[in-house]
Order: sequence, then structure tokens, then C-alpha cells
Amino acid sequence: MTNEIEFQVEPDEEGGYVVRAKLDKGSTITQGDTLAELKTMIKDAIYGCFFDKPAERPHLVQLHIDGVFVTV
Repeated sequence: MTNEIEFQVEPDEEGGYVVRAKLDKGSTITQGDTLAELKTMIKDAIYGCFFDKPAERPHLVQLHIDGVFVTV
């Protein structure tokens, strides 16, 4: 079980943001036009695609933005 996931946030060439993370079950990339949308897309990727069982879900999700960690 993964207890923590760290997403690396980068600006998208077309605007908005792109995030990448390596997970035990593979890797994921998603994007959002705003940080609020990005947060929603990350939750969808984590809870909808990779960890559909609540017991498997990470306890901590962090965004790494310009050297700063933000907890989701």
C-alpha cells in the first residue's frame, strides 16, 4: 500500500498545469487549467483509476510546485 504520493507540477506549454507521479501500479500524468481543476483531476486519477478500494488509497497526496510542497 502506498501511504504517500508526490506529484511534480509543471506549467503546460498551452497554459495551465501538468502533473506527473510514479506510483506502485505505474505512473500517471494529468492536467488542469487552474490549480483547483488540477486538484480535481489528481483526485480522479488517484481514486478512480489507481486506488478504487478505500483501503489502498494513499494517506497523503502532495504537489511539488517550484520547490514548495502543497498537500491535497
